[in-house]
Amino acid sequence: MTSRRDEPRENRLERPIDGALHLLDRQLIDCEGALLGKVDDVELTQVGDDLAITAVLTGPAALLSRLGGRLGDELVAKWAQLKVSEPHRTRPWRIDMEDVERLDSALHLSVRRDGVLRRDREGHRLGRLTGMDVLGPDGERIGRVLDARFEPGAEGSLVLCSLIVGHGRPGSLLGYDRRSDQGPWLVRTVVRRLHRHTVIVAAETAEISWADSTVRLAERPSEAPSHPFG
Repeated sequence: MTSRRDEPRENRLERPIDGALHLLDRQLIDCEGALLGKVDDVELTQVGDDLAITAVLTGPAALLSRLGGRLGDELVAKWAQLKVSEPHRTRPWRIDMEDVERLDSALHLSVRRDGVLRRDREGHRLGRLTGMDVLGPDGERIGRVLDARFEPGAEGSLVLCSLIVGHGRPGSLLGYDRRSDQGPWLVRTVVRRLHRHTVIVAAETAEISWADSTVRLAERPSEAPSHPFG
């Protein structure tokens, strides 16, 4: 008889995931079951031609910075002023993806929490990518990035494969575009109606300008085949 402990455990990292929906705000658990906090942002690094997830970030510095704009900068600065004696306080704690084992309702590490946290390095963040204005080939505004979809790459890392673009706010889809049976019928219907113009665009057709906080598309997306609601 097979016990529940012997049953294969779910690991969403083995298939495509949406960064904001599946990673942000997930509980961090080490190999012994100890809690470390939550995923407050995700580090993105250009690896060759791919933009890959290289670490998850945790702590107030990551969460406050995710708010973006002047408000986010001001809150991070105030956080630093609370303890000026602590070096690099404005840089969030970083957990390398090599120390991550699997993802289900939480993000599980393959190591103990002691010593796993390190200050983040200079890099791009998912919280900065979501919310960027998306421009068409002629410079017209199409919408903003609501989420970013990643899939396992050749080296096992999660690489950007597409962007979810619409007119709402990041996180406003609430997962209703991912499953046809998600949530109450009425809420599902309203969300899908509000996001009827939301589309998925392939990463290779999108040029991300981190300096300008914009994404420019090589071609205007078609709503029909790439619509996230299917």
